[in-house]
Amino acid sequence: MSNGLTKLNCSVGDLAITVFCNLPENQGNIVRVKAAIGMDEWVGATEPLFTWECEIATEHGWLAYDFDGYLETSKVGPVPDKYLRRLTPPEDCLTGELETSHPMQLVFPEFDLTSHI
Repeated sequence: MSNGLTKLNCSVGDLAITVFCNLPENQGNIVRVKAAIGMDEWVGATEPLFTWECEIATEHGWLAYDFDGYLETSKVGPVPDKYLRRLTPPEDCLTGELETSHPMQLVFPEFDLTSHI
């Protein structure tokens, strides 16, 4: 943008998924955005990136960090906004009208496989 500002992908309280991560161990983690850290230097980035403090939102997930070739893991840590995409719940969840007792209903189209033989 011409004014030097960019729109952030997330805000405090959001659930997000990690995307396009430098470390494959971080790809696809579900996190909760806890607080803004601000602009921070990141390996591979030419400029500081806006960074959030995030907490893993799944039981078995970890955030991985490379410190001089040594991999460390944590349940809470910094994640640049560039590597996060907000997860938006279905509209019914926002209003509280979704009942958890109803099973998900999937409709699969029927194909006539004999017509292609």
